[in-house]
Amino acid sequence: MATVSRRAALGVLGVGAAAGVGFGTGILIASDSSASSPSPTQVSPVTVASWVAARGDQYFIGHRGSGDVYPEHSMEAYTAAVAGGAHCMELSVGMTSDGFLVCMHDPTYDRTTTGKGLLASQPSTVLRGIRLSAPQLGPAWALPPQPQVPLYEDVLRAFGGRLVLCVEAKNDAAYPAVMAAVEAHGLKDSVIAKIYYNSRRIAEAKAAGYPVFAYFGSAGDITDARIAALAQQLDARSDYLVLPTGASDAQVRLAVATGIPVWSFPAHRRFEATKSFSLGCHGVICSSLRYISTTEPTAVADTWASGAIAPGEMTRDPGSATYAPTWSHNELHLGVQGSQHFLTLGQFGPVAAARRSYTVEFQASWPTLPAALGDNMTLAFGHGDDAYYEHRSGLGNGYHAILRADGRLQLFRHQDGQQDGIQLGPSIQTPSPQAGSWMSFALKVTPTTITWSRTDGTNAAVSVRDSTVRGGYLHIGRSSTDGELAYRSLSIS
Repeated sequence: MATVSRRAALGVLGVGAAAGVGFGTGILIASDSSASSPSPTQVSPVTVASWVAARGDQYFIGHRGSGDVYPEHSMEAYTAAVAGGAHCMELSVGMTSDGFLVCMHDPTYDRTTTGKGLLASQPSTVLRGIRLSAPQLGPAWALPPQPQVPLYEDVLRAFGGRLVLCVEAKNDAAYPAVMAAVEAHGLKDSVIAKIYYNSRRIAEAKAAGYPVFAYFGSAGDITDARIAALAQQLDARSDYLVLPTGASDAQVRLAVATGIPVWSFPAHRRFEATKSFSLGCHGVICSSLRYISTTEPTAVADTWASGAIAPGEMTRDPGSATYAPTWSHNELHLGVQGSQHFLTLGQFGPVAAARRSYTVEFQASWPTLPAALGDNMTLAFGHGDDAYYEHRSGLGNGYHAILRADGRLQLFRHQDGQQDGIQLGPSIQTPSPQAGSWMSFALKVTPTTITWSRTDGTNAAVSVRDSTVRGGYLHIGRSSTDGELAYRSLSIS
């Protein structure tokens, strides 16, 4: 099976478990860069001071490792973040009932693992039977060896001194042990204390000599008064005021005006990072660091046969399983019911020849047709960034090439701020899609023309002269609240 060969190609590295726990941690070497094995020794450790001196005015921090592409807070995710260029990464640390520290964001096992219940109420022995679970990342991650919940000790050994670590005790009772481990490993100069905005631990960390990453967890936490009060506790020379990407522009500007360096989190898309920097943020905490920190396409053909999400391939909410696609061999299926189901193909963007000429080819099938014959299969293109797109959202400038469930082939241009698209050229009637039957399509874009064709024996095409926009980002989708749509063999030339 293709997914097995992909996981095998990544390689396996063993890391010893902490003393007293009878299991190890399997690490897959990241595939999105030329990664080297984590090493516990380093001649010149990276410190906060050395990072600050080298990082420049705008920089990126790893979020949960590389949690949009690898199971969050896994050794695989941490390795991928480092391989992708991270010089700073945040860690969430929880504590079991018998005092073992593990890297995990939630207080319960439910969302991110195969286990259930509170971490703090169960002993470390349960970890032997638990594996990380991230269905939104694809079935490849459900194949053995499945990633394990990593021990904090293992993470410090593997990554301490290789980059700056922003360390947070998710359970306040674990804070003393979390920071004691930092000092036991000689990593005090390489660690920033990550602390919730209203915690008494801010003053404690500063008194102990740690720089502080003080954050608001959600937009609902933020008020102007709280921003001002938090800034009073922080030092512009060493600390950071961290806001969620849901904060308003006005709130970000207010935070920036305090003089404390501002970071934003979590960025899933390049456009979110660009916006944060434009508002005056210095740091962006991102869940797919290598993708977000670059501006080059990483693919010219889909990798769906791998059974794993690609960097830059994003649903409406990349960090959640709610909108997860499903995979079948070399096919990607969009089947979530009750809403439109679109996928940003950031790995193709920006298309290198977006302002010259390029062709997109793919196949599509409706395993289950939508009830409404006007609903459609979509290829959206020409967008200037990787912001999420779906029909009638009124967001973004670009085009959408569609095939309706009744067989009509159509081409539209959409404009930011307007829900209704502008039809370009005629509607071409083609044979109606049949459930389970595959159809072939081609889109050809030149500087002055667009040709949208169905090529599975029909030779039907809509061809128009239009040069209004020529952005380089693509999206595919199912603009229906029911039915299931599958894609395969998508490539750009």
